[in-house]
This record gives sequence, C-alpha cells and structure tokens, in this order.
Amino acid sequence: MTQKPWLFRIIWLIALLPLLFAWGLALMGNKLSLDTKNNGELMPAGMTVPEQLSDQLDGKWGLLMLSQQCNNGCAEQLHRLQQIHTAMGSDLKRVQPLWLSSELSKDRPGDVNYEQVRSLTAPGLIDWFNQRQLDWQDHSFWLVDPAGNLVMRFAPGLDGQKILADIDWLLKASHIG
Repeated sequence: MTQKPWLFRIIWLIALLPLLFAWGLALMGNKLSLDTKNNGELMPAGMTVPEQLSDQLDGKWGLLMLSQQCNNGCAEQLHRLQQIHTAMGSDLKRVQPLWLSSELSKDRPGDVNYEQVRSLTAPGLIDWFNQRQLDWQDHSFWLVDPAGNLVMRFAPGLDGQKILADIDWLLKASHIG
C-alpha cells in the first residue's frame, strides 16, 4: 500500500481550519461592530399592551400612532401611516394600522382612509403609555406584535423606507400574525 502524505496533511488542515478561525475571532472580538440592524428603537422585553388594544389588532401586527388632538403634525403622520401600510404589498393583511387618540376629534384629517387606518378613542390606553413614561406626544409610530408585546418605536423623522425595512425583517422572521 502506497502512502499519500499529502492526503494526511489535507485532513489535518481541514480539521485545524475551524480552530484557527475561532482563535482569530477571539483575538479580534473587541474590534467587531456591535451595531444593530434595526432603524427603530427596540422596546424593553415584556412590555405587554392592555387587552383592549390587543383586541383591536385582531391577531395582527399593529402599527400605532397616538395623539391627544389632531393638529397638522398628527394629520401628516396619519397620512404617512396609511402610506407605509399601503407600501407593505403582500404583507398588508398582516399589519393593522391604528390611530389611538385620547379625545374624539371633530376635525379628522380628510386625506386618510379610515377603513384602512382604524381609529380608536381610548384615554385609558394613552394613560398606559404615560405610566410607562413612553414618549408618544411626538406622534411616533409604535409596533405591537400579535401577542400584544410592544416591540419598537419609530421616531417621526425616520424615513418611511427604513420603517418598512424593519417591519419587513420582523414579518419575515415571524410567522405569526
């Protein structure tokens, strides 16, 4: 039987490559970027919204906007909420947009389709956000998963494409809702 020394070396090399790779990562570990992929602000784990709000979402993901009175900033954000929802394409039916207000608005913005964007007047739900010291007065968007967990906050100035990217990524990772 002829010996093949090159085969023996290749087998050892294949066995040692993962170890060398792991050793290299251990040495460079503190130089790796720890940036997150998300554009919105992740909420702390375990923040479950009240059942009254979960019931409005019908087992879907919820994209919320909160307001006290609907001024110009509110009207613009409601229009953005509708546009973002429309831009979701095939995932449109997995997300329920919801405008949550503390008082009934006499002057509802006219350029919003209220069959697409649900409207709910519930001061108690606004109080829930206040009790947890969540900054909702700037008309941020809030993402709630189908289990009723508050997942993300999207600042009002955040580009719609970045909001869509975060929501798309979460919907692909999740098969619920």
